[in-house]
Amino acid sequence: MSDFKGLMMGMLIAAVIYLADRYLPKWFGAVPSVLFAVLVGYLVIFYHTSFFSALTLLLVGEAILNGIWLSSLDARKKKVQQELERMKAKDLS
Repeated sequence: MSDFKGLMMGMLIAAVIYLADRYLPKWFGAVPSVLFAVLVGYLVIFYHTSFFSALTLLLVGEAILNGIWLSSLDARKKKVQQELERMKAKDLS
């Protein structure tokens, strides 16, 4: 049951990050990435985690977080472009 609980927590965190990135200012997407890097650094320093396993975790985690951030920026850009096209269409008619 704990695997399912961890999976659900991960999905919930990803959904919150995606929604926050979509509606909050653009710079907010960098905050989870920085916090994750600090967390991994904390694990390496204080829990003496293996450097290579922490590096793998850092690379995969940052790739996922930055992927969410970039996709939400792309969605935001598309939304603004569609609104701009609608406004131009109204102006021309």
